[in-house]
Amino acid sequence: MRIPKLTFSFLLFALTAVSFQGAIDAQGPKDAVVDSDDNEVLLGLDYYIAVTSPFDGMSLAMEASCPPPVVHRNNLSLLPIKFSSVVDSNDNVVREDTSLNLEFNVELNNSDCNVPAVWKVEFNASMKQWLVMIGGDRSHNRFQIAKACPYRKYFYQLRYCPVLGSIQFPCVTVRSLFKNGLSYMALNGDPIAVVLGQLVSST
Repeated sequence: MRIPKLTFSFLLFALTAVSFQGAIDAQGPKDAVVDSDDNEVLLGLDYYIAVTSPFDGMSLAMEASCPPPVVHRNNLSLLPIKFSSVVDSNDNVVREDTSLNLEFNVELNNSDCNVPAVWKVEFNASMKQWLVMIGGDRSHNRFQIAKACPYRKYFYQLRYCPVLGSIQFPCVTVRSLFKNGLSYMALNGDPIAVVLGQLVSST
């Protein structure tokens, strides 16, 4: 099977980023991810993810393209995000360095762009960058939450963990790329730390 040039280039990039996931999994049980109130983050609940400096919430640039890319904007724009585990487990706690699906818990009002709100990474030809966007499927779009700094308990980084067929490739750190007036979540750009907080329903 011939692998497209862009896909092959990305896989080569991923192979140089971090050690294989199997080596990580062999280390045993992982620590729980905690939110800014020091509570364990749980699967299936609504949370926000915000960049720490400046305090920008994750949102969608619906005006940019379809599917829309994930961007970070002022905290008034943050959207609820829920986490689901890639593998079946009785543990409902989100744990560091484990494979997750990330999904905005929103209904898209744009009828011209009716796609799932599951996060994925896709190459944007016009920007020549790998961007985080929505419209993914759960089996091939895996992310992780990893500790960003040993001295900052609530600071994390997001990682994208590509899957090709049955092969799980090393994870790549998600960064912030400022371009065209927007701060895109991408695989190239400035390193960022994020914090998580639970969004409580008002009803």
